[in-house]
Amino acid sequence: MKVPWFELYMDEEELGAVVETVKSTWLGIGPRVKKFEEKLAEYCGVKHAVAVNTGTAALDIALKLLDIQQEDEVIVPGMAYIATVNSVLFQHATPVFADIDPVHFGLDPKSVGEWITDKTKCIIPINYGGHSIGWEEMRAFSDSRGIKIIEDAAASFGGEYKGKKLCSMGDISITSFHVAKTFTSVEGGMIFTNDDEYARKARMIRSHGEDPNRKYWHPMLGHNYRMTDLNASIGLVQFSRIEKLLKKRTEVANYYSKLFNQIPGVMVPSVKDGCLHSWFIYPILVNKRDEVKKILADNGVETNVSWPYPAYEQLHLKKFKKKALPVTEKITSSILGLPMFYTLKTEQQEYVVQQTKNAIGKV
Repeated sequence: MKVPWFELYMDEEELGAVVETVKSTWLGIGPRVKKFEEKLAEYCGVKHAVAVNTGTAALDIALKLLDIQQEDEVIVPGMAYIATVNSVLFQHATPVFADIDPVHFGLDPKSVGEWITDKTKCIIPINYGGHSIGWEEMRAFSDSRGIKIIEDAAASFGGEYKGKKLCSMGDISITSFHVAKTFTSVEGGMIFTNDDEYARKARMIRSHGEDPNRKYWHPMLGHNYRMTDLNASIGLVQFSRIEKLLKKRTEVANYYSKLFNQIPGVMVPSVKDGCLHSWFIYPILVNKRDEVKKILADNGVETNVSWPYPAYEQLHLKKFKKKALPVTEKITSSILGLPMFYTLKTEQQEYVVQQTKNAIGKV
């Protein structure tokens, strides 16, 4: 049996939406992008959603909105996707790596406290794989010091913390609609905020810094970060299924956990009280992870490792390493993401679990 890590779910409805958009002759940023923004802002309970062409662009804009400069420090998780850290470098600022929570793998507020200096201007927590960080503790910590938070919810759209949607927890929040995410616009990202001025500037930055009321007048530096109506048309169809997609992923996760609870040697994920997991990733922890991963691949089971290295081990980031982070180092060496997608069948899950059990036995 072959089981991919990810399988895209689209049908004739997305095709119809694309055809309708093409026939409209309005393919660039336009009414479908605006509708996409409005629907997601309402869903997340925020005033403004600003669509861009990637999650990376959303991070870059978010840091520019906070006016992060060359001498500033931004605290990021030691276990992070490269885009999160690179976005800090785009500002010529300094990423400072803090450790993560050993259970849910989000940024640990206690570790953040070790790295605060008078140069700290921002914290970027990641809701790892769809599970929220401890937002009350993080917000109390940052607010008391006047430090802004950018919530990196690239992989956690649809999750919740104590009744509030993720993507609404930061001073600015972002998400991604990359093709592998819970729902997709093929490529795309979104910036969420309740701040009118942040939203106004975000819309200018995504369009070359142009004044929306004065064509070809550019009062600030910007980029071409615009989402197209083609992407938004797919995103709108995908978003219309969001509750169905989230429900299925929860069912898949629960069945995995039921099966794995009978197998020693595997740490399965848990959900903290008051949190709703969106299950972009179903992560397990195993010893000799790379050997287990290879055996699974040899038996037709594709897995994903997000992420196999501490971010500060990347060659261009080594100079920013201040010390080893024990939890980050342990988790990056043992974490393994199992197949997780809408069309995953129970017999495929059973095969994945059996093959994982066999692989652990072999190593």
